[in-house]
Amino acid sequence: MTKYSDLLGEWLIEMGYTHCFFVAGGGIMHLLDGFRSRFECVPVVHEMTAGICAEHFNQCAHHGQRAFALVTTGPGLTNIVTAVAGCYVEHRELLVIAGQVKSTDLLTHPERQRGVQEVDGAAICEPISVHSECLRAPISRARFMSLVQLAQGPHPGPVVVEVCLDVQGAAVD
Repeated sequence: MTKYSDLLGEWLIEMGYTHCFFVAGGGIMHLLDGFRSRFECVPVVHEMTAGICAEHFNQCAHHGQRAFALVTTGPGLTNIVTAVAGCYVEHRELLVIAGQVKSTDLLTHPERQRGVQEVDGAAICEPISVHSECLRAPISRARFMSLVQLAQGPHPGPVVVEVCLDVQGAAVD
């Protein structure tokens, strides 16, 4: 059995991703564990910086290499919103992978918050991204790759994929 976060890393490698700009946090513990040995992971001091670094990396000639931003849930995600908005208006590729609380801790209306540092990042980023989605369960390789490819065009822009903590650590065959 493999952790789902390890599969996501393998799929990103297949798509040409080599670099990850990130700010560590508990909401991405499985993702960071699965990514740190697969990518050149560059820690930064602020999530907006992670987004701008990934955007710039993808705009420069890096012989087919790609970069993405990795941020934790809550304020980690809200801090990258400016970079997401910038890429949206400039039609620039940006993949943001964000942590999210366990799927069982996601809020239900009319609650404001249920999980620790829970923020509905998919809803926040929806109007300023090509696509924004929260993975509450593992999805197939084909579905994940189709989401990621949206960032590259034909009309490039940011794609934000939140991955619930229990989904990140899920054992998959």
